Amino acid sequence: MKDFAARIRKIRNAKDYTQEYVSMQLGITMSAYSKIERGITDPSLSRMMQIAAILEFELSDFFQVRNSSETPNWEEESKFQEYGFVTRKEFAEYVRVVTELQAKLNEIQNKLSQ
Repeated sequence: MKDFAARIRKIRNAKDYTQEYVSMQLGITMSAYSKIERGITDPSLSRMMQIAAILEFELSDFFQVRNSSETPNWEEESKFQEYGFVTRKEFAEYVRVVTELQAKLNEIQNKLSQ
């Protein structure tokens, strides 16, 4: 369940939802929800379905198996490649890198045109 906990935290952060907001939507205390996100409490299937609805993701995608013998390793997929979610900090870093590359490309183009 720690995989579930880590992924819902990342999705919640990507949507800029607070733990307080999600806990209010679930009708539980923030402390109880925090324990779910930290992997201390294993949520029931119905609770997991509620969390999926609030955070707007398909619960079935969380537990999708690639083939009959391989279970996904969510730690290796920390960037949520299947979902396309990144945090604001990650997005800002991507923008910074793209901007730097664009400046270098412009510099190279200017040198070639001279």
